[in-house]
Amino acid sequence: MKFEPWTFAYKLLGKRVQNLLPHFQDLHNQLKKGGVRIAFPAYLSFMLLMSIVSFIVSMIILPFLLTVVLRISFFSLGNFMLSLMLAALSSIMTIIVIYVYPGIKSSNRRIPIEINLPYISSFLTLLSSSNVPPRKIFRSIAKIDTLREVRQEFSNIIRDVEIFGQDLLTSILENVKYAPSKKLREILSGYVATVRTGGNPTEYLRISTENIMKDRMVKLDLMLESLSAMAEIYIMVLVAMPLLFVVMFATLGMLGGAGTMNPALMLYLLTYVGIPIMASILVVVVSTFSVK
Repeated sequence: MKFEPWTFAYKLLGKRVQNLLPHFQDLHNQLKKGGVRIAFPAYLSFMLLMSIVSFIVSMIILPFLLTVVLRISFFSLGNFMLSLMLAALSSIMTIIVIYVYPGIKSSNRRIPIEINLPYISSFLTLLSSSNVPPRKIFRSIAKIDTLREVRQEFSNIIRDVEIFGQDLLTSILENVKYAPSKKLREILSGYVATVRTGGNPTEYLRISTENIMKDRMVKLDLMLESLSAMAEIYIMVLVAMPLLFVVMFATLGMLGGAGTMNPALMLYLLTYVGIPIMASILVVVVSTFSVK
């Protein structure tokens, strides 16, 4: 049997954390949105246990470390108080890291879902317009291996229908509450509302797909404008400006007007330090451009 630290933590602290559960309801929601398959009480127990372990380990190591680094007496009050403060900080940081992890997972799952949302909506519309039964529509999307995050959301819906016996619309509403993508939640909630009020789900999906496509085109236009601006900045910063400095430093070197500044050194710094750093900054900025 594989050792699972959260299971061990729940055995130790499970009964003691029951009163804390209502105060961490947002963590519960983030666990579901992030697809973290750990029970909420077990995860909370694991978070508290790791903070305690972090505090104890820090209190053991820090007095020796501070004695070596700061050269203070091992048995001094200052060593003890500083170690206590750093250990408490370490414990708090451990809680923060474990607490925000599901939110980071949720954000990482949201991005691929929203990138592929036009294809999901188009696929739903196509199958619905072909008079495919709703259960088969959702089962078909749950079998698409290339869309892993989308597949997980629709697999949860089909699981509740086929294993727990829920009807499809109830299962959609129960699972859509924890979908990491707000846009996907809106589409599926609107689908359920349309069916329950006797509307035409195919027409609803068609209109939703058109709106998503229009929104995507607007974002693409904005991204292209941003890339065009970045191209101009690239030419100015990494082509024109280095040439200007090269000419300026070369001229100062020939005229002997550089003063204490060594033109050759400045050219080396520009070539091997300045340009790579500016190029790296531009690459990082451009890498943030995406259509979600």
